[in-house]
Amino acid sequence: MNPVRILGVGSPVAGDDLGWRLAEALEQAGLPGYFPAGMVHITLCDRPGSLLLPAMRGARLAILLDAMRSGALPGTVRRLDMLELDDSTGLLSSHGFGVAEALALGRALADLPPRVLIYGIETGQVPSLPPLGDLVALLWPTIIDDIRERQSAIISRSAAAARR
Repeated sequence: MNPVRILGVGSPVAGDDLGWRLAEALEQAGLPGYFPAGMVHITLCDRPGSLLLPAMRGARLAILLDAMRSGALPGTVRRLDMLELDDSTGLLSSHGFGVAEALALGRALADLPPRVLIYGIETGQVPSLPPLGDLVALLWPTIIDDIRERQSAIISRSAAAARR
């Protein structure tokens, strides 16, 4: 089990898919190596409607990276807790049955990690990708903080369970 899963939502066919490419860039930059071995795993997830829930299963924290279209300026990053995501957010996945729908299904089935964060990167109406290096530099500190916060909670729970 990997307590933290970072999932790049995208497509292997579209070579310019932002969530997919960003996850690859974080992996290549060595993000999992900043944490204890096996704690953080980065995965690429195509077809988020059918594969997202199994990809998150067993995690304590899931961080989803995906392109979004909300009307904001291209390159804008929105960080949402899954609990903030509902039909009124205005986020539209570029994947049809996408992240929001998969998370709604996961909530209905009680099949989600305790915490799910979504990093939506605005692409605008016509995808124009910001430079990956800029996005990695922008997201790196926040993602590290999110994982450290969850890591502390996991360590605290483990220590409390060991004392019982």
